[in-house]
Amino acid sequence: IGLLVTSILSLQEIASSRGGRAGGSSISSVGIAPTTDGRFGAISVFDTIGDRLAAASEMGASEALLPSESHTAGPFDVAIEVSGNARALQSAIDSTSPGGRIIVGSWYGNDDVRLKLGIDFHRSRKTIKASQVSEIPPELRGLWTKERRF
Repeated sequence: IGLLVTSILSLQEIASSRGGRAGGSSISSVGIAPTTDGRFGAISVFDTIGDRLAAASEMGASEALLPSESHTAGPFDVAIEVSGNARALQSAIDSTSPGGRIIVGSWYGNDDVRLKLGIDFHRSRKTIKASQVSEIPPELRGLWTKERRF
């Protein structure tokens, strides 16, 4: 049920992004399911596990790539990062379009995460948003309850 809730939450978080390009890391069935309903023009998925890449392709991803191939994709209007890997988060930030959004659904625990948030990041006016499955996004609390989500 955790994967289903994460998938629904991903859909809620990206609800306002239509017609653009979406990218995600370690996303496979968790993150790609809510993006294959036609709202995006292109969906790129990055993972180190071949079976996840194959599943993402079967579910409708435009591209299913190894992280080392990330330079060939993007830029993205919205990126979903669910790998828990700081390099994947940096890649999501770097490959998101100016004014785009990065949704962080990963749990990094108590580990420090080092990111490059210099002049390029600030001038691009990107938004990084934390996503947490135990809560409904604040802007949707009037419409959704935890019970409705299930």
